[in-house]
Amino acid sequence: MAVEMEVFTGNAPVIIGARGMDDVMQCIRTIVRTMIYSVPLDRGFASTGSYIDSPSPHAVAARMGELTEAIERREPRVRVTSIRFVNASYRGAMPPDNPPSPLRAKPGTGLDAQEVMDGRLTPVIRFRLREGVSL
Repeated sequence: MAVEMEVFTGNAPVIIGARGMDDVMQCIRTIVRTMIYSVPLDRGFASTGSYIDSPSPHAVAARMGELTEAIERREPRVRVTSIRFVNASYRGAMPPDNPPSPLRAKPGTGLDAQEVMDGRLTPVIRFRLREGVSL
């Protein structure tokens, strides 16, 4: 059975010449953090940004679908298994696999109610390598 990995897509240094799993995680962070139309010669790369200023449950669900599609299209080595959101300033241990609804943020979950309502959520992507991929 393939091992699931998790990547926090907040600020992280770029590793020039990253290899193996570091390369995969860096690629995922790049896809998540790049806005559509910002990449010359590949204007359709990454994220549409349609979720901005829409912290509703509908927007969160739409963002999850958009991210899954973008990651699996641009990083063919992985299959996304789940996505959850934490507040952008979160620096502690990752919250549990089933955090409360973002609109009902509670202490200790990594979700701050005001940041949620302000739309400042950072995705945490859980994935596994596709069958046949070795690093």
